[in-house]
Parts: sequence; C-alpha cells; structure tokens
Amino acid sequence: MPFLTGRDTAPAYWAFGVLWVVLADSEQTGGAFSVMEQWMPSDGGPPPHVHPIDEWFNILEGSIEFRVEDKPPMRATAGDSVWIPRGTVHSFTTQSAAHVFNGYTPAGFEQVIMGLGTPAERRELPPADLGFEPHAAAQLMDNFWSASAETGWAKKWTQ
Repeated sequence: MPFLTGRDTAPAYWAFGVLWVVLADSEQTGGAFSVMEQWMPSDGGPPPHVHPIDEWFNILEGSIEFRVEDKPPMRATAGDSVWIPRGTVHSFTTQSAAHVFNGYTPAGFEQVIMGLGTPAERRELPPADLGFEPHAAAQLMDNFWSASAETGWAKKWTQ
C-alpha cells in the first residue's frame, strides 16, 4: 500500500551515538526494504562486520571513509553513494560529522535500531551520558542482523 512519511514526524531514535530517523520500515514496505536517515558525529562508525542484508549509503553532508574487505579505502563525500552487498565484510569511519540517507534490503535492520534505541527527545545527536548496554546490543546484533567479521558462524554470510 502506498505511504508517505515526513522526516519531521517519522519515528526518531538515539542508538550507537547516532540520531536515526525511520522513514520506511518493514511493516510499511511488506518487508521489501527499509529507509533511514542518520546524523553521525565525527570519528564514529562500526568495526569490521558483516550482515545478511544489502546496505546503501547516500552521503548528504560530511565525509566517510569506507573499508570493504581487502580493497583500498573509499572516501565518500556529499553527493556520493556507496553500495555494500550482503555478506561483504565492511566498516566505516566518519571523517567529519555526517548526514546520510540509508537503504536496506530486505527490511529489518530498522527493527534493531527501534529495539535498541531510545526514542529521541530532540532531532539532534544523542547526549553523551545516554545509557547504553553494549552486551545486549552485541547479543542482539550477533543473533539477528550483524556480526563482527571475526565471528565464526557469520562467515556463512560471506560465502
């Protein structure tokens, strides 16, 4: 069914030191895809990891260095798009504060953000003292959507 989601009224969450706005979720798209916007601080980003979904980044503001498997690093800036196919070991580091439009296929990763995140009280980066339980996050990520590149069982996603 068609839908319209406005950025200012879409659900927003603070998770992993990032502001996430959920523009399209699995319920709205029948599980086909999800779309989120992220606002990230400088010097942020995940360690090498892999997941069973495709991930697409469109950089709206800022600069991000992507590391994909054993290839040379790629620096993406405003206007650039980066595609990471499922099963690909990757990581990234923000070189400056960044604003990113993300797509995921199939949908589902937004459920991690909605489940682990704290509803954002304001449309800005989360406060530094926001509580976060890293063990619970790692358990949820490792069991459902993402895994450290070093996790043995996750290697099935890279083959």
